[in-house]
Amino acid sequence: MNNHLLLPTIVTLVVASWNPIALALNPREVDAVAWQVSVLISPNLTQQGDAFLIEGEKTGSGVIVAQEGNSYYVLTALHVVWKRGGFHAIAMPDGQVYYVDASENSPDIIPLGYPSGELGQTIAGLDLALLRVQSDRTYTLATMAANPLQSGTPVFVSGWPNPDDLRQKIRDRQLVEGAIAEVTPPSDDGGYRLLYSNPTRSGMSGGGIFNANGELIGIHGRGRGVQNNCSTPEVNANNSCGMYIGEFLADDRVQSLRLSWNRNPLDLGMIQYGLTYTSQTDRVNGSPVARSTPPPVIPPAITPETPQASPSPAPVADFPTPSPEAIAEAHTIYYVDPNQGNNAATAGLTPENPFRSISYALQGARPGTVIYLAPGLYSARETFPLKLNPGVILIGNESQQGEGVIIRGGGIASTRSAGRQNYTLFAGNNSHILGITLTNPHSDGTGIWIEDTTTALIRNNTLRDNPREGILIGGTATPILEKNRFVNNGGNGISVIQQGGGEIRSNDFTSNGMGVAIAGMANPLIADNHIRSNRNGIVVTASATPTIQGNILENNQNYGILTLGLAQPTLAENNLFRTNGVSNQLTAKIQEWESESPRGTVTSTVFGCLEYEGGLATFAYQGRGSIPLPFLNWTDSPSESGLNRCRLVTSSLNKIITLNGQDLSTMALSTGRIHNNNGVCLVEESGEICQDSNLLFYLGGEEQRNPGEGLAPLLHFSWATAGNPVQQVETGAFAPLKDFAQRLEPEPGLWFTD
Repeated sequence: MNNHLLLPTIVTLVVASWNPIALALNPREVDAVAWQVSVLISPNLTQQGDAFLIEGEKTGSGVIVAQEGNSYYVLTALHVVWKRGGFHAIAMPDGQVYYVDASENSPDIIPLGYPSGELGQTIAGLDLALLRVQSDRTYTLATMAANPLQSGTPVFVSGWPNPDDLRQKIRDRQLVEGAIAEVTPPSDDGGYRLLYSNPTRSGMSGGGIFNANGELIGIHGRGRGVQNNCSTPEVNANNSCGMYIGEFLADDRVQSLRLSWNRNPLDLGMIQYGLTYTSQTDRVNGSPVARSTPPPVIPPAITPETPQASPSPAPVADFPTPSPEAIAEAHTIYYVDPNQGNNAATAGLTPENPFRSISYALQGARPGTVIYLAPGLYSARETFPLKLNPGVILIGNESQQGEGVIIRGGGIASTRSAGRQNYTLFAGNNSHILGITLTNPHSDGTGIWIEDTTTALIRNNTLRDNPREGILIGGTATPILEKNRFVNNGGNGISVIQQGGGEIRSNDFTSNGMGVAIAGMANPLIADNHIRSNRNGIVVTASATPTIQGNILENNQNYGILTLGLAQPTLAENNLFRTNGVSNQLTAKIQEWESESPRGTVTSTVFGCLEYEGGLATFAYQGRGSIPLPFLNWTDSPSESGLNRCRLVTSSLNKIITLNGQDLSTMALSTGRIHNNNGVCLVEESGEICQDSNLLFYLGGEEQRNPGEGLAPLLHFSWATAGNPVQQVETGAFAPLKDFAQRLEPEPGLWFTD
């Protein structure tokens, strides 16, 4: 039996009286939410890597609804991806394109209906399909609506209409307004049940239907027309129609996937982000955009449908250009192509006869020299580190943040900021680096090094997979770093040391050790950046005094902003914090903790008592380069205040671990009986018993009868990443500290701390 045919009996819409009220969001705010979850779908490409938009072909729309590891699930109308064979291309909100296998029985296409009728002219089940897209990037998921639907409810449809003339290879996303006209039982043809007045067009099929709260209530499938087979001809003539999200969520095949859905209420941060930053795919033209396959990509100047027997760099006019002031001062313009160039004195001055390497072009680069880079990998023929002399301008693919223009490599050179270091590119005073993807594979590699009095412009680049940091600012340098992407850098996205300053604006930091690390007496401006999903967002240490304003800091594993030592950042009220793992903001005066340890002792771990996020905890710290983390949580008890317990136990921890010269990684928290009372002790994991010399505190009340239940609530919630830390043994409860100690090990991004 087909379970889809049972949907009318197992899913119902709540019917309630509806009173017109003011919109929760205005249309511009709904659009700010919609673009972050909307995708463009170009179906039936011949092979992976085909040009995204092909003359004469229709496209469709979709919505990002779920994530499982590196798999994202895009919901669209089944008829958008009906035909099989080849690939479907998905343009995500950041402009990145991914290719989905469209062969028969593809595991990446999950249809929720199938052709029916003698000619397959109708759809049994739902006119919906899920597409599975593999990506290591971070994308927002649509919020599933839970509110009842009624006639008159305002709704919005987001999608990319096809042009009347399909020879035109341009798509502009639109958000069209309207209101629900009818909510009907699911139709026999596709499960349609929402009819709305929005004036949709071909190409918007599969696009999201959003309510006035920016929540996803359905998927658009058919435009206005007497024959759209959604309701009566009279209603069909004036209304578009779509499928309700409730039917999708209740579908047997969807439930078998066991995916998690975003049911969290929208917050102002997402709206603010959407208003501040616009989608890179709101306009898609005939040129290929960023793709998920390895570089090189086809440059915008080459028409992808026309085979190129002997490709050459794009003409100057098709590359991003520096400011008019820079052009006016330019002495020379060079062109470099790693695939077709020639390192000769007669080359480099025209696109048709470029140099082969950046290193060769830099030999003759004076202030005002502009060097254009064709797409390709700049690595084997380069001499690293590359050094940009003062006033030299390096330009790649600025419109797509360096997509396809890749510099990979590193070399050792002396620096005035930190001695001999391995870096890829040195930015001289007043130099420009625009539109490059840059990676240093060396184990201690840095991408771009900036120091002394350098005022450089670093804009629209991607710094990724650098083991230490993407960019280092040292000395008294004051560069401008704006609209760059920092992804998967092992230490930091950006390090600012000594008296470094400048402006770090409108950058995106994702999956780095730390987004920005600031030390010494540095005083940069950190403004309007999106710092997300790093181990730590911003770490300020030593005597640094940065100004931090207008940033979004979210989903970082430990802290949004962590302040250590004598640092005194200026934090504006317009920074937005959300869902950072340990604390949004924490100040830890770690230099005072060592005074709690007995004089003359040396220890790798010290403890301090801190208030954070409305709570109180004993924090642990492991010295230079370590990030302090909460160790034991405290609350008031009937007999003693949490603050008093925190101070006493913290002092005991410092004494026990230093006097015995023990390593926290070999120790455990254990419960045991001392003087006929159950207590909690810090013991050697190898078998030490609970006794007076290692006692931290006594358990009270009910905890005496069940020590394990008394210990578990004290352990910080983030320990759960290593499983349940409390083990039951014959003598009581036992919590090994090896995993916690490993989390305290020095961060590679704080290599420059004293």
